[in-house]
Order: sequence, then structure tokens, then C-alpha cells
Amino acid sequence: MKTHFTAAALSVALAIAGSAQASTVLNGSFEDVSGGTVLLDSGSWKVYGTLPGWTTVSGNGIEVQTNPTLGFIDAQDGRRYVELDSHPVTGSNTTMRQQVHLGVGSYDLSFFFSPRTRDASTNGIFFSVAEALGGGLLNYGEVTGPGGPYQVGTWTEVVSRFTVSTAGLFNLDFGATGRGDTLGGLIDNVSIAPVPLPAGALLLLTAIGGLAVARRRTTA
Repeated sequence: MKTHFTAAALSVALAIAGSAQASTVLNGSFEDVSGGTVLLDSGSWKVYGTLPGWTTVSGNGIEVQTNPTLGFIDAQDGRRYVELDSHPVTGSNTTMRQQVHLGVGSYDLSFFFSPRTRDASTNGIFFSVAEALGGGLLNYGEVTGPGGPYQVGTWTEVVSRFTVSTAGLFNLDFGATGRGDTLGGLIDNVSIAPVPLPAGALLLLTAIGGLAVARRRTTA
């Protein structure tokens, strides 16, 4: 009985360890604008209803800027980034969404943020991960600035951890929360990655596996 229990425990542990799957966020750096009018190579911006991987949920659309539109900051990855307090309509804070498939496990949502202005009331961005069916919220947070680590002209990585208990389809949302004045916070390089098991847990799984094999041999 002990042999069977140990082997079963190992099987469950390995299943849990391997179930969190890397989820590639499509167009996480907003380099692909093939869904609309192609941006100029330098110093331009345009607003899109959809981009490859992303769609507008509310607001005027997804504003993509190309280096060096603002002059004081370039994209954190590649040459494009997004602002969600979008032109040309003042007060049109936008929310954009991408649907991702996630297995059971823990994940880190990561993106880079920079406030555009020195007025903290206009730079807010929220992020969330929720079940596509049922709407259960797994993750939510907001960032703004300037203040703390978030300073104008500097990209700062934001990492937020969440856990999926049932595999399925999830909505990844970003939206502007600051004052709608067409001068909002900037985001770039969005990704979701499974949280790796700590070294101690991997050693424990290895030890359990070795014990299970040894016990099977002694009982053979």
C-alpha cells in the first residue's frame, strides 16, 4: 500500500508541477500593426480598434506610438508601445483585451509601465486576468505615477502573480484609469509565464521518485 501511495503522490506532484503552461501573449510588445494602417517608421501614432492579439473592449481604441513620438522615452522592447488614454476624443479612456489559454498552476503577469506626465492623476493603468466564462477574477492591480519606482522617461517592470485552479480561457485586460485627457500612462512588453518550482521542491520530487523506484524493486 505504501508503495502505491508514494507512486501516486509522485504522479500527482509531477502533474501539478507540469500543468502550468507557458502562455505566449500574442503581440505583447505591439510591434505588429498589420490589423490596420501601418505606422510610419518614426515619430508617429495611430489609434486602432483591433491589433493582432488585442481588441478594444471600451473607449476610443488602442493608441500605438512609434519611436520617437514623445522624444523623452522610446519603447522598452522594439520600437512601439501603447497608450490607452487615446486620441482624438478627450475623456476616452480605453480598455483592451486578449484571450489566453492557461493550465492549472501559478503564473506571473509581467509588463513595463511608464507615466507619461508629471501629474499622477492622469497616468493610471489597471490590469486584470479573469475567466472568460463566468468572469471569476484571478488577478487585478493598478499602477500610476510619477512616484515610487514609476518615473517619467523610465520603464519599470510590473510583475503580478496569480493562480489558476481550473484550466481554461481567460481575459487579459489593460485599461486607462486616470483622468481622460489624452495623456495617459504607457505600457509595453506584456507577457505571462508559469512560475518555476523552487529548487527545494524539485529536489523533493526527485527524492520521492527515487524512493518509489526503490520500494518497487524491494517488493518485486
